Amino acid sequence: MQKRVTLRQIAARAGVHLSTVSLAMRDDPKLPPKTRERIRALARKMGYVPDPALNALCAYRNAQRPRAVQSGLAYLTDMPHGNRFSDEVYAHARAQAARLGYNLIEYNLRSEGASLNRFRTIWWNSGLRGVLIGPFVGPTVLEGPWDRWPVVAYGYSVTTPQFNRAVLHHFQNMLLHLQTLRDLGYKRIGLCLLPGLDSRTEGQLRAAYLLDCDNYPIKSPPAILTEDNITAERLDRWVTEERLDVVIGYREHHDMLVARGWKIPEKLGFSLLTLRNYELPGGGRLAGFDSRAELLAENAVNFLVSLLHEHVYGLSHPPRYYMISGEFVPGNSLRVAV
Repeated sequence: MQKRVTLRQIAARAGVHLSTVSLAMRDDPKLPPKTRERIRALARKMGYVPDPALNALCAYRNAQRPRAVQSGLAYLTDMPHGNRFSDEVYAHARAQAARLGYNLIEYNLRSEGASLNRFRTIWWNSGLRGVLIGPFVGPTVLEGPWDRWPVVAYGYSVTTPQFNRAVLHHFQNMLLHLQTLRDLGYKRIGLCLLPGLDSRTEGQLRAAYLLDCDNYPIKSPPAILTEDNITAERLDRWVTEERLDVVIGYREHHDMLVARGWKIPEKLGFSLLTLRNYELPGGGRLAGFDSRAELLAENAVNFLVSLLHEHVYGLSHPPRYYMISGEFVPGNSLRVAV
């Protein structure tokens, strides 16, 4: 039986130290790309195959070690401080990083003198182990070299390049949202979908809505309202013309409809596309879909640390996606099931 080729044998053949071979097999950017490729090509030629039992043992030993803070991770964003959503995402991500033994350090492109190239230099010189790209204000491009770190992007606000991402399972979430409304007896469901969100989520919300229309065919299914800066008059006209009995939209859409005289939920149901700021004056709350942004933040850190353990640097081809499902939260803006 042929013996397994070892890293020590590859090192002897290549004329390098054992640690150099180990770094090359992990595709560690500390080695020049030509050196990595030369050693990896030699390993393939010699028939080297990683030992899965040894890898599992290493992973187990790492998992059992005390979780003292061992190194830093970068958190990149351009969201202004004081933004409730962004602050919550960072707080949950930082807490999860600490639980895993890492210090998540924020680098904000809005800070004085900030630039992506300057941050990259700081990350490299200070030995940060990976980069978590948090939410950005709008669709953003972050070009440049990323091959020195494992990188995970939170959501879709950074459009380019195609990072590994931790994202909401928008397609499944929308199907669950729609099914919940169907179970409450609603038939003509209207969807307010901002063009930017539709584009950033790669059409998943729209696709789920169209699939639901196919699953529950009716005459003249409602058209999706995809417009920026929707006025109260335009929203009112859409609801009337489409003969809707429930609307999925944003808090401002709910307030517009109430101001136009719609009785919610007696004459029209309303459910939030994304459940935030749902408290209503005098008690009660809007129904809607909780996408569990805090859970996504925690799992984005888990994903980044797993890539770090796998020694996956830079951009993956194709990129990997870690998807999180949310849950529907009932409220006073929908009728009670009959």
